[in-house]
Amino acid sequence: MDYSDRVNSKKGAGAVADRHETNAQTKLRIKELLTTQVLDLEKDPYVFRNHLGLLECRLCLTTHSNEASYISHLGGKKHGMNLERRRILSERSGANANANAGASVSNVEKRTWRKIGMPIYKITKIRQPETLRTGILVQVQYSKIAVEEPFFCFMSYYELTQKNRQECVAFLQKEKKEYEEKEEIDPSKWQFLVISAEPYDNIAVVFPASLQLDKNSEDEKTESFWWHWDSDSCEFFLQVLFKEEKKTAKN
Repeated sequence: MDYSDRVNSKKGAGAVADRHETNAQTKLRIKELLTTQVLDLEKDPYVFRNHLGLLECRLCLTTHSNEASYISHLGGKKHGMNLERRRILSERSGANANANAGASVSNVEKRTWRKIGMPIYKITKIRQPETLRTGILVQVQYSKIAVEEPFFCFMSYYELTQKNRQECVAFLQKEKKEYEEKEEIDPSKWQFLVISAEPYDNIAVVFPASLQLDKNSEDEKTESFWWHWDSDSCEFFLQVLFKEEKKTAKN
């Protein structure tokens, strides 16, 4: 007998299964898989049944008419690649979350200390002999300082906290009463030099915002703007000169 025309068949072996037998075997295998705990569709987070009764895969955005089609999709290349992508993204997001949690502001312990009151300070108005420019010289005594060096910064009214704004307005109103000024005080027309050193209270030097400070943008020491901290005597010095006001030409 000639067996040359039979595909994948040889003498003494069974014939090639037809399509009906293959489908029956596939359905039987899927039914066995559904009865196991490995492929439990109820516990699968990526599958759900829509309003039409069809199964949809949330991960791959595919639609399947029955369980057999969905299980075949689970063993496919597309679903496997999407699972791998989801795993990589989850690892990256978890690593970023841990890094952000370590550097979060909420995890930084807030520094607290018991304040001991205002330091002894002296403010002197100065004038440069050569250019006749005016300025201020601030001298502060920090005998019980708890940090290496005092901190200072120049701030506008809008950079202050709400509490400091209220104190600023109260101080300006007090000065207004003493000098019997009739004009209303606008706090935004003033600028402040704030000096801080633990455990003392902050001190602020108030001067008009129209006076421009003669200092560079990088806050480097110059002849017009400098500061010095004497650790032996615990004294802090700061001097700043104001720029010359430009005079408008009169016709």
